[in-house]
Amino acid sequence: MELTKKLNMFYASAIEVANKQSSEDLKEFTLSMDKMMEEFRKNKIDELESRYRVEEEKLKREENRQISQAVTELKRSLSLHQQEKKKALFAAVKEKLAHFRESEDYEAYLVAKIRMAKKFARQEALILYLDPADAAKKERLEQETGCELTVCETSFGGGIRAEVHSKNVLIDESLETKLRQEWDAYAF
Repeated sequence: MELTKKLNMFYASAIEVANKQSSEDLKEFTLSMDKMMEEFRKNKIDELESRYRVEEEKLKREENRQISQAVTELKRSLSLHQQEKKKALFAAVKEKLAHFRESEDYEAYLVAKIRMAKKFARQEALILYLDPADAAKKERLEQETGCELTVCETSFGGGIRAEVHSKNVLIDESLETKLRQEWDAYAF
């Protein structure tokens, strides 16, 4: 019986050592798995945060692109609207100029412009041009200013043009030129 007792003691001792070793191995394995799980969790969180940042930047870029596109469209629309208003404004100005050209004030304007050109030329030879539409006013203007006027072959919308050959100067006081200058300079 002693042998059985010894065997039982040996068996119990071996089981105890095996259980102890197994428990330590289990703890070590559990710690290792916890560490791996923590690393895995950390990597996944980093990956998700990175993906989140990429998506956030992508959405911001898309939003900025859409805003830029909307701003460009608004600017284009505003520009078209401004051009329409500018055309309407200058059409009204042309209509008023047409009424002005029929008034007595227009003749006074022509006289003032002729005198201004004559004063600029001083004693130099001067060729003064009238618009073909103003040909009927030629004689009255010549009598009032004492200058010889030439009716131009091409229309320039009223006003006068003058050439001072000795100074190589063209004086352009035509309404068409003034209107074009205002068109170019006009901005909203």
